[in-house]
Amino acid sequence: MNIYNIIDIVVVFRMATEIQTQSLSNNSSMKPTDTFPEFNLIFRLSNFIHKYKINRHFERFPFLGFKILSIFIGIEHAIKGHKQLSKTWQFFYPKKEKMYRHWTNLFVRYNIELWLDTTFYLPLRNATNEEYFNPIEGFENLKKAILKKKGVLVPTIHIGEFYHTLFSLFHKEITIDGKKQKIPLVVLGSKENDFLFKEQLKSIKNLKVILTDDFKSLKKTVEHYLKKNFTVFLIQDYYFPNQLRAPFFYNSKKSKNSNNNNNSNFLIPCPQMITHFHLNLGCPIIPVIAIPKHNLKHSLIKFLPEICPQTMDISKVNEILKNEIIKFRNNALTKKQRYGLISLLINRELYPYVFKYPYLWQEAFLFFDRTKFRIEFKDVDSHYEMFSILVNRLSQFIDKTYEPGRNDNIILQEIQKLSIDLEEMEKDPEDKLQITNKYIELGRLNGKDAFTKAISIILKIQTAYIRQNYKQISEILNSILDFF
Repeated sequence: MNIYNIIDIVVVFRMATEIQTQSLSNNSSMKPTDTFPEFNLIFRLSNFIHKYKINRHFERFPFLGFKILSIFIGIEHAIKGHKQLSKTWQFFYPKKEKMYRHWTNLFVRYNIELWLDTTFYLPLRNATNEEYFNPIEGFENLKKAILKKKGVLVPTIHIGEFYHTLFSLFHKEITIDGKKQKIPLVVLGSKENDFLFKEQLKSIKNLKVILTDDFKSLKKTVEHYLKKNFTVFLIQDYYFPNQLRAPFFYNSKKSKNSNNNNNSNFLIPCPQMITHFHLNLGCPIIPVIAIPKHNLKHSLIKFLPEICPQTMDISKVNEILKNEIIKFRNNALTKKQRYGLISLLINRELYPYVFKYPYLWQEAFLFFDRTKFRIEFKDVDSHYEMFSILVNRLSQFIDKTYEPGRNDNIILQEIQKLSIDLEEMEKDPEDKLQITNKYIELGRLNGKDAFTKAISIILKIQTAYIRQNYKQISEILNSILDFF
């Protein structure tokens, strides 16, 4: 059994773009999938343990035994996964190469321990032991948001025992309109995690789990619960390459832990459901993070202050971001800019924890695959074809990314100027090209770095004939960089 498939599937809060609208019921059953059929055994085992309460006496059982077990199981898999994870470590921590193998070992052990905690300890939460397992900080932030009666959006990321963020609220009570009640909760789940929630639903009456693969119907379902003032948990770091990209950690300071661009302003895909409901329904956004303690059995659950461009303090942000927020308040931003700004603000609150706990970030294993943005040159034998692909992909890059203060319209106009010159090149019999670069990777870069990289490579590929007879193309490409 491959531990790295567990790493990919063990997440309960899989983001909603993959899911036939339905809610889990007590009659739900595990349905084998083409993607992870071998893992049904893992989830069936968890379900079996929960169903027959084999774990009922584990509340005070020391986690040390599981920790030792994870070390022995993880040794072989750490060796296999080191190459994949080292790319992520190298990107974020280029000066800490000596730590890479150690972090890989810790990462593999973390994923094993995550399943062990989920199976043996997670179902044991009740009203009397919640402080023992998961003390909460910043609960007032969530409480204030709930009292607005607009529904609450709670984004989090896969740091530490991220399940604790949801489970810590099962038995919490607040008073609304003079009535004391438990907090109504919604979480989006994948079919593979069916069994992980199945047993919980029998006793947790204030939890709704949504499974769907239809985004339109999903939005309607989530909207239904938000209008009933449910608190909806969503994952910020589960995304797809074609989603809108915003800065990972905008305006971050240079440090020895930063990436190879000396900052963390690179662009990363962001799910947009949170922003959609915030802008259209006025639902408050309260990020939450599970801060690891001495082992995965325990976490400090921290509900962060509300994210709201309309009311946030902008006295300490840089001028570019400040101007962007002012434009937001004056309704002077495009739809993409509004969505991108909200994503940026959520990222700024959550992603700093990735730097603090690199080996406890589950998405580290798939980070490179999920952040790809490539300009691919397949079967290209002319400059005309190469430049046409370049124009198309650079335009898509601008359309699919957001950076504060960037003038997208001017950049797109400059890119389209190339199309006029390409019309003449298309008919040129001397336009021949042999290209060895099959693709240019622009993922994990900010806009200026991405364009600089792509343009510098393309200009080097040009033959002497093209440089001599189509000088204006080089001039236009170089001029585009002035608009970043």
